[in-house]
Amino acid sequence: MSKDLKTLVEKELEKGSTPLVFDSVIVPPEGFREIDNRERLLNVLQYLLRVKEHRKLIWNDTLSANNVYMDVFLGKRDFHRAALITGREEIYQHINWYGGKLKPDYNGKTVIETDICAFSIAEDELEKCRKTYEGKDAYSFYFGKYQIRSLYANCLEYRKNMARDEDKSHAADDGTQQAAYGKYTELFRLNDDVIRDVLFQCLLLDDLKIEDGTIFANLYTIYLLN
Repeated sequence: MSKDLKTLVEKELEKGSTPLVFDSVIVPPEGFREIDNRERLLNVLQYLLRVKEHRKLIWNDTLSANNVYMDVFLGKRDFHRAALITGREEIYQHINWYGGKLKPDYNGKTVIETDICAFSIAEDELEKCRKTYEGKDAYSFYFGKYQIRSLYANCLEYRKNMARDEDKSHAADDGTQQAAYGKYTELFRLNDDVIRDVLFQCLLLDDLKIEDGTIFANLYTIYLLN
């Protein structure tokens, strides 16, 4: 994290942003799944963006504002939040346009990777976020825009470092990684010879899982392979 970004994040924390701390990223062997047709791709995008029939997943606009989405407008790739349904629908249309330009191959060449990002938080801070929704315990988190940018960047950097470290040890690989990831081993290594393009990516912080004080969120990436 740059010094300037770190300062901005600290100011947001002082103003009440949830003090979540990035820990690590897990890439489970079952985290790679093929998207075998256009209808399935559109449904996945609608789910990730919480649009169409999946808009009901958003019960609190504060939660949806925590998500970070890849957007493509006029050929320029960017990442930002989109709290309102109108913003998410715009991204959906942009990605549809981008997908039409890239022409996904659904014969094993369009793959979604689901990574599990782990974060930590003090127990007393977590308790402050506890809410009741429809009679059940729930949690509501608020993250500042610079804090979200920092968390997202940390997730991406960690994932890239995993690929880099595995690539260095490729020659000494005893076969365990190949057994775990199978035909997706080179994708796990982020091999540029395998990856044609990234169609979409997002970090969903509106759907957090909490286990033993650790908070988990999913980072999704849709790859188009060569």
